[in-house]
Amino acid sequence: MILLYLACTTDPKAESTPDESTAVAYASLELPELAYTQTPVYLNSGQSTGEQFSWDFGDGNSGSGAAVEHSYTTPGRYTLRLTAESGGQRDIADGELTVVNPPLSPAPSAGGKLLWLEGRLYAAMTDANEVVVVENMAVLQRFSVCEQPVSLAAHDGVLAVACRLDRVQRWDLGTGTLLEEVAFPWGARPQGVAYDPLGRLWVAGTGALWRLNGSLERVVEGTDLRAVAASATGIYAPRFRSAEAAGELLYYHDAAEQFPLPPDPGPDSDTDARGLPNYLTSVLLSPDGQSLVVAGLKANMDRGIVRDGLPMRNDAASRALLRVLDPLTGEQKARAIFDNRDMVGAVTYTPSGDRLLVAHLGAKVVDILDPWQLTRIGGWQDVGVGLDGIATDGHTAWVLASWDRKLIAYDLDAGNAQVELGRIDLLATEPLSAEVLAGGRLFHAAGDPRMSLDAYLSCASCHLDGDSDHRTWDFTDRGEGLRNTLPLYAMPTAGPFHWSANFDELQDFENDIRLHQLGTGFLTEEDWASCSDTLGTPKAGRSAELDALVAYLDHLRGQVPRSPFRNADGSRTEEAIEGEAIFEQEGCESCHRSPDYTDAGWLEEDQPILHDVGTLLPTSGGRLGGELTGLRTPGLRGLHASAPYLHDGRATTLEEALEAHGIQLDEADTQRLLHFLRELE
Repeated sequence: MILLYLACTTDPKAESTPDESTAVAYASLELPELAYTQTPVYLNSGQSTGEQFSWDFGDGNSGSGAAVEHSYTTPGRYTLRLTAESGGQRDIADGELTVVNPPLSPAPSAGGKLLWLEGRLYAAMTDANEVVVVENMAVLQRFSVCEQPVSLAAHDGVLAVACRLDRVQRWDLGTGTLLEEVAFPWGARPQGVAYDPLGRLWVAGTGALWRLNGSLERVVEGTDLRAVAASATGIYAPRFRSAEAAGELLYYHDAAEQFPLPPDPGPDSDTDARGLPNYLTSVLLSPDGQSLVVAGLKANMDRGIVRDGLPMRNDAASRALLRVLDPLTGEQKARAIFDNRDMVGAVTYTPSGDRLLVAHLGAKVVDILDPWQLTRIGGWQDVGVGLDGIATDGHTAWVLASWDRKLIAYDLDAGNAQVELGRIDLLATEPLSAEVLAGGRLFHAAGDPRMSLDAYLSCASCHLDGDSDHRTWDFTDRGEGLRNTLPLYAMPTAGPFHWSANFDELQDFENDIRLHQLGTGFLTEEDWASCSDTLGTPKAGRSAELDALVAYLDHLRGQVPRSPFRNADGSRTEEAIEGEAIFEQEGCESCHRSPDYTDAGWLEEDQPILHDVGTLLPTSGGRLGGELTGLRTPGLRGLHASAPYLHDGRATTLEEALEAHGIQLDEADTQRLLHFLRELE
């Protein structure tokens, strides 16, 4: 029981404790920790004294008497008031009661990188190809699993592991043995797993929603799926990167349906901003199954000199996104407004559903939200970098800081106090070099003031996993123009970089960090003064942190996602082989040279190789404050996964991109050329 005590009298100077000699009224409340809807709550006046007692239950209803009972119809947090009266005196005590719907059994399932099950924690360590088992904040066991594990789910003593390269494994948790390994078709990239109440495993992949129940079945063709949740009401998988107009949530129950996720309306302000749902990393059902959470990031595609006349701002470009939807209709019930937060990396409910825990990937923050109003009621600061897993038993919360390689435990019963219960290292052997690891940490560290002001932005905000956010930004205020985000895995091995070739080394990202993310930067002020010109004095070698960031970018280069257009074994199709001859015949290789399919380079010092193939428009902007005469040739590896195309994203398909280049072929040869382009890895 929780004893909540508050006393007052008609005389504000009077003592608030009861005194038998004066017989004053005295009110105190004894409330349960939790109550369920449609179930009577028994309330009594406890140590209160008085002749009459009246109750305000906080939901518009009232009662009287020393002991009462009341039923709530709607979940939420209610402020109760007990009034004690005696001899013309009154005393009042207020207290808060949390009311929830009874949780479903079995509980809804959602995949994640951190799983709590019967006193043990299971953490997917993507870089190390391990699932680490933790008990009592000590590493108990390690499963050496398939390459790049990214999502875990459990049912009936079996752990499912999704590995984004190409397969799903199932492990016996009792014996720690591998039960099954299922290889997916080339390029399917399993990203998320969840069990439904019947024990069927659902897998979200880059091109489909799959069901694994004895055999592997492609259930629904989907676009860019990553997270998945399951319950008796259906299966839910948001599109990871949204279409141009709105996000999408795939809902499957006997048939497939798409729920739209429209942009947030904003307005742009100090505390909120407009934004298209993007990088939807998490989907989660509440324990009662009546609410569905979708979380990630929102990208402000309505802002910019071309689009609305307003310059892009660091606090308006990108913010955390979290919405609560009706799981049957997709209708939005509520949305959270986050200030000074980058994208959501992971979410979870407490088992009773009375709190919603939200971990922000790079802001080093976990927010505890009221699950109905989505207001912040607690949380923790300076947790770690790469917060992409969170789990709780209702009393302790565990947070996975993947880029710190740590698991951190917090006391959920400590109220507003930040009580850390433990912090352990998860890896016995680090798979990355010290420099690459340090750079990866910085790449995600939105909460590092050197990287950005107010924790909104990091490199990962546009290039999560070294990929592209598939957005076209209005950088006109930077002296550029409309710019389609390029994937880092397709970077040339040497400069220049960006569409307009305005950087000659990757260390020049210091300029974006300082000038547009408003971070303090990684160079000393003296070095910054001497080498802020992106084509001038080199920045390399002047900052260990900046060089580490570049080492991580180099690590990402070439990590091209597998193409689903290839044969099931990864070999090229006959059409692609024939298409390569057409590629050469049409002279495409003169600019798109193998192996990176770009001629990025320099004619002479400060004179990059640029081409104008007829796609420049007034909205294409300039270069380094001057005229834009052409564009640096983008690499073609991974084209199947990097739509839209062209510098301003106007080509939504490869067919449109070929047309913009003036390539005219008959239908058969066009298809052969498209096969070649789509199968480049």
